[in-house]
Amino acid sequence: MRTGNAPDRLARWTGRLFAPPVLPVAAGCALSWRAASPGWGITAAGCAALAAMAIGLGVRRGWWSDWELSRRAERPLPLALATAGALVVWLASWWLGAPRELLVPAALAPLGGAAFMLCTRRGKVSLHTSAAAGGVALLSIEVSGWCAVVGVPLLALVAWSRVRIGAHTGRQVWAGGALGAGLTAVVLWLAR
Repeated sequence: MRTGNAPDRLARWTGRLFAPPVLPVAAGCALSWRAASPGWGITAAGCAALAAMAIGLGVRRGWWSDWELSRRAERPLPLALATAGALVVWLASWWLGAPRELLVPAALAPLGGAAFMLCTRRGKVSLHTSAAAGGVALLSIEVSGWCAVVGVPLLALVAWSRVRIGAHTGRQVWAGGALGAGLTAVVLWLAR
């Protein structure tokens, strides 16, 4: 990883500020606010915070080398736990009567986790760009196409940052973006 100059610092901070749960949780909160059900968005944000704390605990205890799970061999367990947690949250939300317009996009968390685990078995794909592309696609489809005006440049910044710090190749960020946006579009299309 490069360090020191302004572009490198920007790349590191971009990766931290737009860590995988950030954009999808923000998109979910925006959708829940739009559906006049802000409590569901707050619940999702809390669950994402728990997942982040679990990763932090794993890093502190030496289970994983870093917050970004940059070593492919370290990814299966935390991804499986995050996916299982997302499924439990989705099932609880369904059981407690969350509105359909929130359940459909919320299904993207466990589905995305499962898809990402399958991709990780064969190679390394950028979870940062997958999550960012999914969040941008979700807001662009469900809220307004204008969300893409802000979201696509933000997605490009996230992808650049992952390549700049040496965490991923260009192919890996493109694959992550295609996975996130594609899965989101397909799930939302099938649910209509």
